[in-house]
Amino acid sequence: MGRPLKIFHINMHRHWGGQPNRVLTESLGLRELGHEVWVSGPRGCLLVQRAQAAGLATFDDLDLLRGLHPVSQYRDYRALADLFARERFDIIHTHGSQDSWLSLFAARSITPQPILVRTRHNTFPVAGHALNKWQWRQFDWVITISPQVNDLVSGPTGFPRDRITAIYSAPDPDRFFPREPDPKIRAELGIPEGVPVIGKVARLAPEKGHHLFLRAAAFVLKEFPEARFVCVGKGRSRGDIEALARELGIERNVVLTGFREDVPDIVALFDIFVLSPTSGESLGTSILEGFCMEKPAIATEVGGTGESVRDGKTGYLIKPAPEEIQIKKLAEAMLKLLRDPALRKQMGQAGRAMVLEEFSPRRLAGRCDEIYQRLAAERR
Repeated sequence: MGRPLKIFHINMHRHWGGQPNRVLTESLGLRELGHEVWVSGPRGCLLVQRAQAAGLATFDDLDLLRGLHPVSQYRDYRALADLFARERFDIIHTHGSQDSWLSLFAARSITPQPILVRTRHNTFPVAGHALNKWQWRQFDWVITISPQVNDLVSGPTGFPRDRITAIYSAPDPDRFFPREPDPKIRAELGIPEGVPVIGKVARLAPEKGHHLFLRAAAFVLKEFPEARFVCVGKGRSRGDIEALARELGIERNVVLTGFREDVPDIVALFDIFVLSPTSGESLGTSILEGFCMEKPAIATEVGGTGESVRDGKTGYLIKPAPEEIQIKKLAEAMLKLLRDPALRKQMGQAGRAMVLEEFSPRRLAGRCDEIYQRLAAERR
């Protein structure tokens, strides 16, 4: 590590998910390395609440609204510009669209200008229009969370490929670790003792592929009629998911928990962890959390899910194919693991060992620090 730096992280998300989780993990790791770290987001967001609880400096006097809202966005710009002028951060690190635009203009309004870093968290296409190209090229470095994202940034924007670095996200091993299932949680969710549990932790959104999960579940239930399929998370697709469960006649076997603070205790109930995205998934941090708890994983291969789901070793990776084939392969993988407790244990243990070695919070913070120190040295 080089000299201590003053670092400002900002993310536009109001609710919890992979992006806020990474920002908080990264910020805590950077603090351990001796840096002064601030965390920012929209008013009342969970990221800022959890950062405050962890003792980090925070700033949330912002709207960070999606879309075009000139009055609100000007207020956000002024608030950030005043903060940046007062606090004189070395690094401004952004994580989304709205926060990147506003932070960029606010940073450019002061002298000397801070270093600008941006993380790209997903595999959705980056628009290659002139305004976007200009914006991306204002950043000093871009970090992605898996190598599969690098070309998706550099291709459309022209951002230099040699100034893009993939750094894996990291779960919190102090929160996610192997434990015995809590009978109270099992009873609360209406899951009888001894029945197989296949679970998924993801926002309830179309790109997360809950329809693939439920359609595969319908096949699995033919052999394991008492199995439960647990979906942890909230989102706009809840009504569609409930309707599909009714259409398939499996609603009594499907448990939608909504947003939960006790995710590790729910994952402890799982025999198998499933993530079945159809797009936009750059790594799948929830898979890493499942591995930390020694749960074997099944995932559709989207973006960087194959970085951690090592097919046949830590779980099963479902290759891109027409949906009816993916559904069949998901069901086959679930059945194979349900029939073989020893294989589940072996893959789960392999997954935990892999995460502790390759996806640790210390590694995440250390690699970010390397980039910050390089940029700080260039600036000097």
